[in-house]
Amino acid sequence: MTPRGWIAISLLAAAATQVLPALALPAQSLDRTRSMAETQHEIVMVLLQKKDFPRAAAEANKIFVMKWPDDQEPMLLQELLFFADQFLHQGQPALGVQLLENNSKNFKAVRSRISICKEKGYLYKEMNESDKALESFREAQRLERNGS
Repeated sequence: MTPRGWIAISLLAAAATQVLPALALPAQSLDRTRSMAETQHEIVMVLLQKKDFPRAAAEANKIFVMKWPDDQEPMLLQELLFFADQFLHQGQPALGVQLLENNSKNFKAVRSRISICKEKGYLYKEMNESDKALESFREAQRLERNGS
């Protein structure tokens, strides 16, 4: 069974190569990257199932350092937020924050950065770290006001 994150990833990646072929990596290269990421995703899911949370976080990071075309950022954001949510539901919000912080530099779009700040705020709130939660939500507000 395909996890919900990879259904969207597959659809977005396929659409991107059909709609913007000149701007995307060659289809074969993108397909290869997508396949490697899908396998990596499943490794993370198995490690989460085994409750090996630190290794799951380390393996998840590998998806975001793969060479992705810029137009794949929305799909990667969805995957990042999916994993952060998985860590939250497994009682490991600190690892979710760590995952977001380690990979936020890979996201350039203001909309993506806003979503990451909000997610960090939710995780910090769950950890009863109110000051950090407020800081994250305020950063999201600042980006919303100043961003495009």
